[in-house]
Amino acid sequence: MLSRVADNLHWMSRYIERAEGMARMIQVHQRQALEYVQDEQQLKEFWSPVLQSICADSIQVDNQDIKQLGHSLIFSETYSNSIFSCISFARENARMVRDQLSEELWLELNNIYLSFRNQDAKALYAQGSDLLLDKVTRFSLVFQGLADATIPHGEGWRFLTLGKYLERADQTSRMLDTLNLRTKESTRADLMSVLSCCTALSAFRQQFRGNLSLPNAANFLLFSEDFPRSIRFCIRSIDHILHSISGVPAGTFSNEAERLTGSTLAMVNFTDWNQVKAKGLHETLDELQSTLIEIGQCVFETYVLLPSEIKSLGERSSAQFIQAQQQQ
Repeated sequence: MLSRVADNLHWMSRYIERAEGMARMIQVHQRQALEYVQDEQQLKEFWSPVLQSICADSIQVDNQDIKQLGHSLIFSETYSNSIFSCISFARENARMVRDQLSEELWLELNNIYLSFRNQDAKALYAQGSDLLLDKVTRFSLVFQGLADATIPHGEGWRFLTLGKYLERADQTSRMLDTLNLRTKESTRADLMSVLSCCTALSAFRQQFRGNLSLPNAANFLLFSEDFPRSIRFCIRSIDHILHSISGVPAGTFSNEAERLTGSTLAMVNFTDWNQVKAKGLHETLDELQSTLIEIGQCVFETYVLLPSEIKSLGERSSAQFIQAQQQQ
């Protein structure tokens, strides 16, 4: 497979997963924010850690126009992580590799892109934001199902799945980190919001029988072995996919991406809540986010860049490199 094809499939998948994560985050927090609409200061304190976690600090919270906040997070063309921006980036990546996609996949992505471009999405939003956010969430789930059911599970599918799990792990860590960014102790409503953003509330209740606490919620989202949005599950999936691409046996590594993923998986496998608490939840999540960025960069350098291009990167940081790739 051509390296640029693999890169486009990877980023197409990441942007679609990011759009879904944004849709869930907006929907959950808009509902919770209703109890603060009478107090502008409380409203800002509520939204500030959420916006900080998704790198949307530039978007202002105004009590007089709270609906505009959700509108900006969905439709902004200048904020690169808005739902519209993510869908636009995904569609552009898909357009460049249409021959690698099934007709069903392309139609699903192109249809939702056109609904945003021709104002249908804004008309639906005017009827109720939940209607549009539900549509975005369903689109992502249908797209992932079609990807598994309608394209060969070869290298292209592996890079597509790799992008999904890299983005999913990052999204989970960011939602969990909002608890650390709040100035007050996390309430029961805050914990339920984080779990809902990760579609983990029902699964959490099955395991912990309603015993909702920060240690239990963090333990579930970090270390669950079988919940598909836990960080442990995602990193294990990334490790499996990378070894499937390279063909080397599990437990060994042939490139830096595999080495980093393997060491991170070992760390997660042999860490518990007490160790996280001693180190600090924010510090643990910050380290995981940095490692995920570095894994993404190493994947790019291993499978996309030519050796001469790698040398030309110079001393650019991992964060700068990934940001540049997101703007492609």
